[in-house]
Formats: sequence, structure tokens, C-alpha cells
Amino acid sequence: MNKFVITTCKTYPIPPDNLLSLANVLNRKAIPCLFQPWQDVQKKQIILPLCAWDYAIYPNEFRDWINQSYQQGSHFINSPELMLWNMHKSYLIDLQQKGINVIPTKYLIDPNDILPTIKQQQWQEVVIKPAIGQSGQFVLKYNPNDPLPDLSLYSSGIILQPYIAEVASNGEISLIFFNGNFSHSVKRQPKQGDFRANSAYGVSIIPISTSEKIIQQARQVLDVLPEIPVYARVDGTIINSELLLNELELIEPALYLHTTENATETFAEILSEIAGKISSNHLI
Repeated sequence: MNKFVITTCKTYPIPPDNLLSLANVLNRKAIPCLFQPWQDVQKKQIILPLCAWDYAIYPNEFRDWINQSYQQGSHFINSPELMLWNMHKSYLIDLQQKGINVIPTKYLIDPNDILPTIKQQQWQEVVIKPAIGQSGQFVLKYNPNDPLPDLSLYSSGIILQPYIAEVASNGEISLIFFNGNFSHSVKRQPKQGDFRANSAYGVSIIPISTSEKIIQQARQVLDVLPEIPVYARVDGTIINSELLLNELELIEPALYLHTTENATETFAEILSEIAGKISSNHLI
């Protein structure tokens, strides 16, 4: 049986407890599973990069690692093509053009284009994000009446969006799908006075039930992709009973397996089936 590697990273090498539980279930199913920084993973492994939490610091190295690992015979649970596309937040523009209800998004290379774009779009306040970023790092709320912040660290480009107040007041809903099937959802509520629904900024994670309408709207995001990912997290804010997409996470999302019964077992069973197919087809 082939070995699973759940990749951590050298910057943050310790995996969360819910992924330790996933590894334990896989090991009980006689599927060897270990944790290793993505920088150290050797060729010909089955790779689940759920803790590659520093790829935004090393985007070129991470991109090269994905390509080289694939060329050397490793198998990624989500395809390299999907992950490489998902690395750069301009994917939101692609989804917008396919009819998905996305927060209006502009991708800029030159910081000098920020003020003209805000004026053209008639936005009152905006959020500025690095085009390749993780965990809310360097995400800023900006008022165009203020001086521009230092954007020298935004080497991947700038994502500019209008500030949506409901993200702070309503929180963000995260819907987790396995093989395109809805598994569970949580609400990510920013702390008082903040708008960033990220763990680094004190967000509260609350398991919730989600209406079939919102589940179907989230599933529509996956339906416009060239292939259905094995795992996906659809993040959005519900405004007037409609899902406004904030992010689609296909590389290293927190899957909140611990928040609902059987999610770990379900995901482990899917991974077990994949490992079996790879083994029977001698792909690794």
C-alpha cells in the first residue's frame, strides 16, 4: 500500500489535532500516513498538502515543488492544475466571469492603479490583499482619503475589493465538500472590531446547519471548475439569503473535521479508495 504524506512546512511544522486524528484513522486502515514539511517530501508519494501554511512566503519554490513532484511520480489528492490555479487570487475573477456571485475583484500589478480603480468603481472603502497570500496576512482595510499603505511586500500583485460590512457583522460561512458532496459547515465569526475571518486574528469557529439553497449555491462554484476537487472549502458571506463568495480553498484549507461527527472517517474512506486505485493501477 502506498504511503500518504500530509505535508506541513518548515515554518509551521506541527499539524493540528484534527489532522492527527485523520492520520490515525488512515493508519488503522493499514494506509501508512506521516507528516513531513513539503520542502522535504521525496518523489513518488501520495500527497495531501493540508498544512503547507507557508507557501505564500515561497510561492515560486512551492510552484516548482508541485510541478517537480508530479513529474517525478507523486500523486496529489487535488490535481496540480487546480492547486496552481488556486494559488493566485485572480482565480476569483475567473469565477466571476463564469457567473459565480463573487465579491467584486480587481487584480492590479501597479499600486498606483489603486486610487484610479477605486474612483472608477465608486467604492467607498476597500480591502487590499496580496494576490498570493494565506491566513489573512497583509490584508488591509483602506479608506481612499488616507495615504496609501506600504505595499512593497505585495510582489505577487494586489487584489482590490470593496469592503463588505456584512463579512464582519454576519461572519463568514465555510462549506466543506468531499468529491463534490457537501459534508459540513462552520461559521467563522471575526472578533469584535475586526473583519478578517482568520485564525490568526481571533476568529470564532462555530458549527452550523446550512440551508439547502446555500449548499447548492456553494456547489455551483465547484461545478464551473474543469474537474471536481476531492476536497474543497467554499467560503462566503450570506447576504439577503444569497451566498457571496469570498474564497475557494483547494490547497491547504482547514477542513474543521473535528466539528462534525463522521467527517474524519468519511474523508479517510475517500483517501483510502484513492490509495487503493493508485496501488492497483501501479501509478506510484
